[in-house]
Amino acid sequence: MKKFEYKTLEIDPEGKWIKRINIESSDLETHLNELGNDGWELVNSIDYAIEGYTQKILLFFKKEITVV
Repeated sequence: MKKFEYKTLEIDPEGKWIKRINIESSDLETHLNELGNDGWELVNSIDYAIEGYTQKILLFFKKEITVV
């Protein structure tokens, strides 16, 4: 039976009621590539929004645990 561990990454926009998230895509890409190299797989994301404005984004990752 496969077993997994999970990790959550939270991205907060700068300032409240901001419509676009101000994050350098290259910085995010670098961080996501590091997680991928460590075996983490992005499996889902949730955008928390109020009246159409993003408050935060949650990214969910999983990684298979090697059982001996």
